[in-house]
Amino acid sequence: MNAKKYSIVALVILMLASCTDEMLTLKPLGSDTTEAYYVNFENLDATATSAYAMLATRDVYDVTYSLGYQCAADDVEIGGENVNDWPQYQRIDRLTHTATESSIHRAWAYPYKGLRMINTVLPRIDDIKALEVEKAKSADAAEAIVELIDLRAAEMHFLSAFYHFTLLQLYGGVPIVNYLMDPEQFGVPRNSIAEVLHFIQDELRLAIPLLLEKSELGSNVGRASKGAAKALMAKVLLYESSYAENYSDDARFSGCVEKYDEALLYAEEVINSGQYGLVGIGEERFPSWRAPVDGTIGGYRWIFTVDGDNCDEGVWEVQNVNDGEDWTASRGNYITIYSTIRFYIDEDGNGGNTAGGWSFNLPSQYLLDAFGNNDTRETDLNSTVVDPELDPRFQTAIGVPGDTVLIAESGGGSWYEMDFVNLPTNTIGRKFECSPDEYWNVKLADQNGSMNIRLIRYADVVLMAAEAALKTQDNGKALGYVNQVRTRARNSGYTGYPTDLPAVSFEDIVHERRLELSMETSRFFDLVRWDLAEKFINGITLASMGDGLVVNYVKGKHEFFPIPAEELQKAPGLEQYDAWR
Repeated sequence: MNAKKYSIVALVILMLASCTDEMLTLKPLGSDTTEAYYVNFENLDATATSAYAMLATRDVYDVTYSLGYQCAADDVEIGGENVNDWPQYQRIDRLTHTATESSIHRAWAYPYKGLRMINTVLPRIDDIKALEVEKAKSADAAEAIVELIDLRAAEMHFLSAFYHFTLLQLYGGVPIVNYLMDPEQFGVPRNSIAEVLHFIQDELRLAIPLLLEKSELGSNVGRASKGAAKALMAKVLLYESSYAENYSDDARFSGCVEKYDEALLYAEEVINSGQYGLVGIGEERFPSWRAPVDGTIGGYRWIFTVDGDNCDEGVWEVQNVNDGEDWTASRGNYITIYSTIRFYIDEDGNGGNTAGGWSFNLPSQYLLDAFGNNDTRETDLNSTVVDPELDPRFQTAIGVPGDTVLIAESGGGSWYEMDFVNLPTNTIGRKFECSPDEYWNVKLADQNGSMNIRLIRYADVVLMAAEAALKTQDNGKALGYVNQVRTRARNSGYTGYPTDLPAVSFEDIVHERRLELSMETSRFFDLVRWDLAEKFINGITLASMGDGLVVNYVKGKHEFFPIPAEELQKAPGLEQYDAWR
């Protein structure tokens, strides 16, 4: 036994020899661990950072939310190599899913994990503030630390609003959790949709006055900003207004009130803040790896690159980095590999060469028709039928036969034609591609994608303002906002399309959101809030079904996903909506 080990053993023997009954009856040393930890702002701030971390946890907001649930809409098919590839989402695609799907559980669990972190932080804010003021060496230092702590509290209120809104979009009325709850005793009943919406609005009203503008964040880019909170408020108010207008006879939406005027106010505060812009509206070109011919691309294509992360278009983004960590620890995205094509055709014309992706997230024929103004289900449009590929947004969102992909090779990469073998739609989504240098040649794990997930874009805010303006009878303002978005699209390419609208209808706004936000996170949720899901989803034919079967959308059921079965088992007070029982 060496001297170091001997001294440790001797010390233990001495301690045991000197023990008394009094010593043995003391409280366990770990009993006050939590309170002993939260004695300064630094430690509390670490937990606040953990609340943000739920945004970038493995495949929740990048895959489950941004890709998986959107396949329930008409514009996306889940894809993969065959109908048995990722079967839980194949079932969501067909609306045959049940409460036992594992990814449904993930989308429920992680927002509530985030809320647990938030509700660990907020009750301790005042005590930590008092402790830090007492330690401050000057009045200025005390003022600075109070301001920082108040800012972090505002961020927590914003994240509380955001996580509750995610849950509401997916599940409808959910339990409001604004206190620290024992995860093993989660037995509270669901709140109504209106109650959740009103709680979210209250949280945002607490957050907005104290949050910083995006330009003030500096190195803290990615934290909640005043613009993000106002944009989320506008969205939440639009949802409540849409529910009130379109579901007045549905008890699930009782208590919702039309607030289009208030939604317009918040959207325009973002627009008029000077913090954001439609990138490329002035015909700017941007250098990018995505430009194999002339080295530059238009603004709309550029905002969906790593270089476009946190640009003027970005209002609220999940911050992703290629940190070289393994998949359980990575803070990158997973959607790059999920949505990149699987195979390419080599220079000799041979197909089936591995491109690296998994070919999920396929644009449907319905979306292709929409880009050409040729979806016969859309009526009262003020735009005309065109070649769908004339809109520059088409080639950003959709890959078709003849398009090329940059394949990783030693020393960089080369462009090859995509191979659509086994892809029934003959399409692939392209908004989340990364270059070999950003991802394929340097990734340690599949979830090392470095592109941010854009949860709220400025174009989304402009179109929310257009919708709210139209609903408050200001058609001129609505037309101006829609044409801003179309102008940026047009100026991102060389075709002269899409042209400005001469007038605007509600159907035009539905159509414009469909194109501008295609392959992102909006289509299914929009169709539901407008009560258009039955019109656009029921009876559609999926290319991947291949047997003539059609999707059966059940009104009163499929507006929301079922609460995960295992959550119901743990929470006796929690109940499904009637249609899911």
